[in-house]
Amino acid sequence: MPKKPFTPEEIAAQRERIMDSASSVMAEVGFHHLSMRKLASQLGMTASNIYNYFPNKEALFVHTRRRGFDMAFADLNEQMANSANATAALYAFAGNLIDFAQRYPGYYQLMFQPPLLSLDHTDGVDQEIQLQVSRMVDEWQSHLLSLLADAVPTIGSKGDALKKQLALFFVSSLHGLIDSYRYKALPQLLSGVDLIPDDVVQTHIGWLLSAIERQAETAH
Repeated sequence: MPKKPFTPEEIAAQRERIMDSASSVMAEVGFHHLSMRKLASQLGMTASNIYNYFPNKEALFVHTRRRGFDMAFADLNEQMANSANATAALYAFAGNLIDFAQRYPGYYQLMFQPPLLSLDHTDGVDQEIQLQVSRMVDEWQSHLLSLLADAVPTIGSKGDALKKQLALFFVSSLHGLIDSYRYKALPQLLSGVDLIPDDVVQTHIGWLLSAIERQAETAH
């Protein structure tokens, strides 16, 4: 008796299962060391079966990165819907980034620390998917710039260069906090702390906003 074909829902679930596993493996060993055979073994599949869902490793990476942004935006929209004002929305935005990084470290790393691919490697990747990922990255950054301008009104009268500089300061500090915890880069300072506590997150964001306000007020 022939095997019953998968439904679209079953195919989508299997693709997500592959991407979930691939995000963890790529974050641990790096994209260039990812073995489709080992990934398949981890999933209880054959490598040829994975290729039925993703034609090559590069396509798997791009689709996985897009899924990460889809998941992050879904969480972000849900949290920010309950924000009472611009400052609360910015806290929700930053808190969501840190929470997402702790729950999905593999996706987080692929989203914000993606591997460098040569032009040759991207030939076999759907160009539309690459454009979608680029738009998501731009949307995420634009959202941050808008939130900062609303939370710190002084920024609104400044030039684009300063706005981007302050936004970069804000988000790179959050990334640094996340990486310090994830990689235990500062063992003495992180001794006894397993995850980033909420009070540390709130205090850190408050410090950043104060610094940004001072910089915006003194900048010409």
